[in-house]
Amino acid sequence: MRKLLLMIVTITVFGSGIVSAHHSNAIFDLEKLVLLRGTVISFTNLNPHAWISVNASADGGSEIARWDVESTAPQMLAAMGISPQTLSAGDSVTIGIRPMHDGRNGGSMVFLITPDGIPHGADPAALGLDLENLKP
Repeated sequence: MRKLLLMIVTITVFGSGIVSAHHSNAIFDLEKLVLLRGTVISFTNLNPHAWISVNASADGGSEIARWDVESTAPQMLAAMGISPQTLSAGDSVTIGIRPMHDGRNGGSMVFLITPDGIPHGADPAALGLDLENLKP
């Protein structure tokens, strides 16, 4: 019984650090919001995180580059109205992201506006943005 209790305590103490480390946002700049406008290259809707790759310009710039955007788990995307059929290669989208600290072209999805103009994720208006100006 004592060994079982020790094992449970050890797993609880050390195992929780592994879980929280996996869900760290430390690589993203949570103070910045970058707007990407472009076309979908691919949408990978797999656990633990879905990925959206786009050829896009950032913050209204003219340079088009590949951006890889991490989103949440497929189950959470489904709750936002995003299914595996929502995005296809070539679709025009606008994505709000928290960019990577190191400057690479990537980030964590805050919101996605699909080709039909519907926002998914955070409400752009709550971030001080006008949805009409964000539609792809």
